[in-house]
Amino acid sequence: MVAQGGLRRPTKRTKIKSNEISLPLGGAPSTHILKPAVERFAGVVFNEALCMNLAAVARLPTAKVETRSVEGIEYLQVERSDRTHRQNPGGSPSLERLHQEDFCQAQGIVSETKYQKEGGPSLRQCFAMLREVSTAPVIDLSRLLDAVISNFLVGNNDAHGKNFSLLYHGVGTANQEIRLAPLYDVVSTTYHPELSKDMAMKIGGEYSSDKVTPKNFEQLAEEPGLAKPIVRNRVPELAETVIANLDKAGIEQPVAEAVAALIRKRCETFRNGFRN
Repeated sequence: MVAQGGLRRPTKRTKIKSNEISLPLGGAPSTHILKPAVERFAGVVFNEALCMNLAAVARLPTAKVETRSVEGIEYLQVERSDRTHRQNPGGSPSLERLHQEDFCQAQGIVSETKYQKEGGPSLRQCFAMLREVSTAPVIDLSRLLDAVISNFLVGNNDAHGKNFSLLYHGVGTANQEIRLAPLYDVVSTTYHPELSKDMAMKIGGEYSSDKVTPKNFEQLAEEPGLAKPIVRNRVPELAETVIANLDKAGIEQPVAEAVAALIRKRCETFRNGFRN
């Protein structure tokens, strides 16, 4: 199902042990999410795997993913970031849930209006909220900026308020930590022509990623009080990093190779445009 230009896919929560997949019972926490292929969007599994791998090799905190198949059905296996392993008093390990809130939930915005055009959060609101609630705001603001730029470079126009989250460590304790969750759901929607060309959240007043200029990123910096030179320079820096790591993150599959070519072209264009 497609909403506003976004990609919505059915998911299944699973538990994986010794490379075997099973469904958790009795309220047990799942360890992974499985995202099957969507017939309408050819190769989307490999598209997402490539984009996620690119973010990871660029050293952005990112959920671990792996492409797999069963009975001819391709799917993406995503390791859940909202889980933590602990040792019980007796020494046996246990898996526990971490409380997670996406940016819509954290700002009291219903999921039906997750896109900025529909009343969803803006980047200005997201940066302001993170500055206020994060236990390590300097680090998390930098990571959010990198996430925004990374989505922009790969052509992920579906980076809406539900695709960024907060993770709560030590809920209910005096030592509670609130941090930006690792990246997830990064897909080059630009590769699929039937999806919207408008970004879910404006960058400096502009919805179309193809029309974003250095001035737009300077405006983005100004709204949450970030340093303009740092924000502007970070775009070509990350573009260069993505280009340098495309081969490392590459997946030998036709759609992934086509997406990689598209991303390379975008990164070269924006790297050169932001350096002038």
